[in-house]
Amino acid sequence: MAFACPGCHAPIEASPEAWLPRCPACGGRVRTRPVEAGAGTRTYRIELVGRPETRRTVEVPWTAADQRRLRRWLLWSSLITLGLASVLFLLALVVR
Repeated sequence: MAFACPGCHAPIEASPEAWLPRCPACGGRVRTRPVEAGAGTRTYRIELVGRPETRRTVEVPWTAADQRRLRRWLLWSSLITLGLASVLFLLALVVR
């Protein structure tokens, strides 16, 4: 998802979730921080590193790919958590 550079307003072809994307026009590093996630959009506060006067807010809509990725992550993280809890429970029974 492309968004505008907060300093020079050139398009940046990266996701706001990327770690310190660089603006191709001015070369500045863009710091992004998630603010909130609603039902239809995610909101990020973006600024150029070292230049707080460039701070602004960007809204990114949820896509079907984002929803699939989130569902997959929730499934795997739940399975891993249940597996680790089961192993710890079995260890507690054996040590006892």
